[in-house]
Amino acid sequence: MIYRGQKIQLTAVKVLIAINVLVFIFGSFPAGDNSSSVDGILGLSSGGISKGALWQVVTYQFVHGGILHLMVNMAGLWFTGPVLERLMGVRRFVTFYLIAGAVGGLLHMFISPGSILVGASGSICGLVAAFSALFPRMPITALLFFVIPVRMEARWLGFSIVIVSLVLLVTGLFGNIGNAAHLGGALAGYAWVRFFTPRFRVLS
Repeated sequence: MIYRGQKIQLTAVKVLIAINVLVFIFGSFPAGDNSSSVDGILGLSSGGISKGALWQVVTYQFVHGGILHLMVNMAGLWFTGPVLERLMGVRRFVTFYLIAGAVGGLLHMFISPGSILVGASGSICGLVAAFSALFPRMPITALLFFVIPVRMEARWLGFSIVIVSLVLLVTGLFGNIGNAAHLGGALAGYAWVRFFTPRFRVLS
């Protein structure tokens, strides 16, 4: 697409964001007597998997529980995704993104089998962990409680995701949040960089 002499580049990050937004808009419309049909069909649940809905391991990553949930995850994708996409290439990046989300989802399902999981948080935590492993000393600004800007090295953000998710998971605090998915995604992100992408060197 050409606009005033400038080419608009279509990237995997932009496509992923567009899909997430479109699914959210579609899911916002009531579906007859069952307004939660999108969650039931696309959300990840042990019941769905046991009935053969294996697609849920991927599709749950594109469903969100609210506008804030969507905005936070898409912000994480927008700020960490482009760098990783350029490093990995489109196919490897998308594969990594989906695998991180799948690992997070499966860990959540193993720990909390009776719930339906939605959201890209596991995938985003994987991106953040990979970013912090590749660029541990890079200064970044994180939003504490989504409001207070805090300056830190990237490695501390990745480390804090793992620790906070683990603490919340063990204590049971904020049980309505997919802490296991966050933890699983983050661990998958670090493992991907550390063990499965030898062309990338984990910087210290």
